[in-house]
Amino acid sequence: MFERFARRWLGGRKRSRGKDRGTTRSRRAKAGRAKSAPGFLAALTRRPALLLACGVGIGLIIGAVVATHRASPPAASAKPAPSSEIAAVAPAPQPPKIAPALPAPMPAPSGSTAASPPPTNAGRPAWQQYAKAVPATEGRPMIAIVIDDMGIDKADSARVIDLPPAITIAFMTYAKDLARQAAAARAAGHELWLHVPMEPLDGELDAGPHALKTSLTPEENRQRLDWALAQLDGYVGINNHMGSRFTSSEAEMKPVLAEVKARGLAFLDSRTTAATVAGRMASEMGVPHIDRDVFIDNDETVEAVLVQLRRTEEIALKRGRALAIGHPHATTIAALLKWLPTLKEKGFVLVPASALLHQETATAG
Repeated sequence: MFERFARRWLGGRKRSRGKDRGTTRSRRAKAGRAKSAPGFLAALTRRPALLLACGVGIGLIIGAVVATHRASPPAASAKPAPSSEIAAVAPAPQPPKIAPALPAPMPAPSGSTAASPPPTNAGRPAWQQYAKAVPATEGRPMIAIVIDDMGIDKADSARVIDLPPAITIAFMTYAKDLARQAAAARAAGHELWLHVPMEPLDGELDAGPHALKTSLTPEENRQRLDWALAQLDGYVGINNHMGSRFTSSEAEMKPVLAEVKARGLAFLDSRTTAATVAGRMASEMGVPHIDRDVFIDNDETVEAVLVQLRRTEEIALKRGRALAIGHPHATTIAALLKWLPTLKEKGFVLVPASALLHQETATAG
């Protein structure tokens, strides 16, 4: 830039003095074409005044630039500071706040009715609150069919729920998705009971999680019973799953029946052993109870189930009532589908299990 400025300035001076190009070239030739100072630098070496003026001008320009730079604040840098510097001045990032995990629900306290909602009528026990209405019998013999072990096989359990609503359902305490399955059964009109695992005589048989056992202390069995009763609500009472050893022990059954009574529930003795004391003790303790008369599917073939159902009819004809227990096997369901449509013609009434409780209570009174 300075070189162009000097050339223009020198050219102007040459023209103002009447110097033509010929004269200028002549003087350059006489001075010799020195290779040590070409172009603008050669001109400066020949004119000390011009060299001084250029130096002064350059100095003024540089001084102005420096002064301007010092007077202006430095522009903010677009590049972020190193992470180490940020860490030195900024607080450390805090982890997101997470609500503390809630403790696992504890079993219902002993003597409470937390397993079933309290009766809306304080004068009525829970079993009456959740018992299904008894159909008009008109003096005909009553048959109650209870299907227990419900909830373990969801597909077969769903097929049982599709049976007529007078079929009574007993859900296993440790069944998965129990609340949803029970809600479906209740919506379909079935009466609900709770199937509680108890210790069998055969030590190789596993009654299931939280089974009541004679080898446990009364407090341990109480805790297991509390857990079982808390798995469902809205049920009439409980019946034993297995339990041939447990139900034959007065010492073990007494606290169980006391808890059932305290909660206003009923007891159905599945009678897995002839030595059971459950029914007798329930009568002595004032616990509403009924006993199983027939197992319909020890032999799981359809024909064998139909034979047991005919046996149930015979008992009902003699006593006016009978209670049979079955399980959600495909063959049992198939047999029931054949048998149920014949009941009305034969003069029987299919009733929920609680209907037999009503009769037992009336008879005892």
